[in-house]
Amino acid sequence: MAEIALTQYAEQHGRTPDSARQMANRGGFRTARKLGRNWVIDEDEPYPDRRKSMKEAMTKVARDSLDDEDLEHELKIAQAKQYSRIGGFGASFARSLERVPRGLSDTLTPEQLGWMVDLLADAFHDGQQHPEA
Repeated sequence: MAEIALTQYAEQHGRTPDSARQMANRGGFRTARKLGRNWVIDEDEPYPDRRKSMKEAMTKVARDSLDDEDLEHELKIAQAKQYSRIGGFGASFARSLERVPRGLSDTLTPEQLGWMVDLLADAFHDGQQHPEA
């Protein structure tokens, strides 16, 4: 796990330093951190492509049955699954997501929501491993 400059990382992945810096500022990388005024990142972190369209997230019938607010919420959940370590585990993701109040999840970005779900899953797992459990 060697850290490299974010500009070097961006070049290695065929991206502009500006777009990588913007993603780092939004919290889009797990290992990026700022040292003084420069960003560094783990050279092995894959460059994320988290674009997801509503078409991929839901069927047309499901999309047509939702109002705009619910549609936006469902897209955020689909995007959060991509940021979450447990996003590929449907039931585990759904159970952890149920514990995030809708009002809170609406204020979070998809990245933050994915991380929140991971934290809840980690807390549950830690509780299962506790000697008093």
